[in-house]
Amino acid sequence: MALTGGDNSSCQLLGPTSIVIQLAMGMAVLAGLLAKRNHEHPRRKLVVWGYDVGKQMIGALGIHFVNLALGLWQERRALFAQQESGDDDAQCDWYFLNLLSDTTVGLPILWVTLIVLQNVLQHFHVENIESGNYFPSTTTQTPGKQKPLFRAFLKQLLVFSGGLTIMKFVVYELLKHYEDGAFWFADLLLGWCDRWPNFQVFLIMFVCPVALNFFQYFCVDNIIKLPTDCVNSKNIENFEPETLEFTPAYEHRVRHAIYGSSV
Repeated sequence: MALTGGDNSSCQLLGPTSIVIQLAMGMAVLAGLLAKRNHEHPRRKLVVWGYDVGKQMIGALGIHFVNLALGLWQERRALFAQQESGDDDAQCDWYFLNLLSDTTVGLPILWVTLIVLQNVLQHFHVENIESGNYFPSTTTQTPGKQKPLFRAFLKQLLVFSGGLTIMKFVVYELLKHYEDGAFWFADLLLGWCDRWPNFQVFLIMFVCPVALNFFQYFCVDNIIKLPTDCVNSKNIENFEPETLEFTPAYEHRVRHAIYGSSV
């Protein structure tokens, strides 16, 4: 949907080309995360991986639509301000700037924010918010027969969404503060393809997001998944037992976590 009144020569974030590209991008990123899970040692159970990816996908979908809305709003603001240069491509430039910022500067902001949020909630004794741990303690149920807690997923999803919201706010304020320099940088990188709007959409909505989102998703997956070096009685059920690689000391600790003091 172009905001320029039917001019199809501009970069359109909500056109049919961009929608198909976005769907393909989502499938490509999901396939990459599945391949990452298959090469993990130890490997998360499929349901645990699904919950971890679910948090990312739901959060990323919200951020994606926020970036789209910001791109469209930026072009409308440019039109109202009667800026003659760059109007047609303001939405794509702004979307690209937000995407680039979210997947670079936004990563450490998100990491710190999630740590702070989780520590604050743990201080107030909120349960089931340890990121990546969806099972109750094996001390209260029979090992191997537990089921993941959906409420744990919902709580962790809220924490993750809160972290993303804070990150997005900080990134947006930074871009607003350095708007002129940001648009100069976007024009430097994207100005050469203004004459090919469909290719520009392909570049901005597929090539750049796939490369940047693969990097972001892999980094965030490592941030939100349960660390593999802290196996204990409260989280052993999150991993597939046959994929655990033990050292003698590590094996004793894990066996003690599963079977108790009888080993």
